[in-house]
Amino acid sequence: MDGGYTQQDVINVARAFTGWTIQPPAQGGGFIFRPQVHDAGDKIVLGHKLAAGRGMEDAEDVLDILAKSPATAHFISFKLARHFVSDSPSKALVDHAAQVYLKTDGDIREVLRAIITSPEFFSQQAFHSKVKTPFEVVVSAMRSLNAAPDSTPRSAQVIAFLGQPIFGHQAPNGWPETGDAWMNTGAILNRINFGMAAAAGRLPGVDIRALPALDTLRSASRDKQVDAVVTTILNGMVSPDTRAVLLSGEHPMLANGAGTNSMQDMTAAAPDAGAMSDQQMNDGANGARVRPNQNGGGKRVALQGRGFANVPQLTGLAQIVGLALGSPEFQRH
Repeated sequence: MDGGYTQQDVINVARAFTGWTIQPPAQGGGFIFRPQVHDAGDKIVLGHKLAAGRGMEDAEDVLDILAKSPATAHFISFKLARHFVSDSPSKALVDHAAQVYLKTDGDIREVLRAIITSPEFFSQQAFHSKVKTPFEVVVSAMRSLNAAPDSTPRSAQVIAFLGQPIFGHQAPNGWPETGDAWMNTGAILNRINFGMAAAAGRLPGVDIRALPALDTLRSASRDKQVDAVVTTILNGMVSPDTRAVLLSGEHPMLANGAGTNSMQDMTAAAPDAGAMSDQQMNDGANGARVRPNQNGGGKRVALQGRGFANVPQLTGLAQIVGLALGSPEFQRH
């Protein structure tokens, strides 16, 4: 197998962990080892023999064996490189990080140092290549808008509506880390509607009028408002296509007559998520009046009372902020 283990290894690891459990909640729920239910027979895990007659040392040895395995080094290095660099990190970067892992006895700090100081991390190809998850979109938007901490369930509900319920992933592998799992036409529209809702003050603790960088721009020219929003929310970096959308407040999707009932048609014609360009993302960038019916995971959902239905048609500075939050530049790392 790719990880270098067999089904018999899986069985023996399970045997090694027998007896590892927790105390009842009334007693604190802490870890406890129960030797009477431990399988004390001999075991072989990844070629290492665990002698018979032992106790919790079996599982402790298994953890050491796994932590020092080259397969573990490669797996962790790949996951970290995929998270911090790109959805498809180079083999050279992953191999280098894996070697650092093995040389430093699994020091994650040094592995991360190797990744974020690599040429790949600073390459043009890696810049803005990572799509934010729904959690990252909401959190980064609220940070950008200087939102007060939310003590209600609302922010978590917004994240769930965008397709990533907190602690809600059913499989044990966690939420997807690649953009193709999150981005499609429906997901883009959901995110644009979120941006418009945020700009309209419909998120807890958000009020764009309180942003110091924008509070003096109510009567400024559209040009100056766009410049301020680009600097404040997009870190000063914006493509010509996005700037055009921010300046005009208009969008090809609306110009082509896309309305509140056309979502299914647009979804059916949507390109693969992994192939979406900045232009295609911008083509969804003024769809706040469209009621989406897909979430970031590609499953159909219905808007029920909550969500972003009936987001107002914004104008002026609020409209610019909403469009900026839905732009490709903001939706990517």
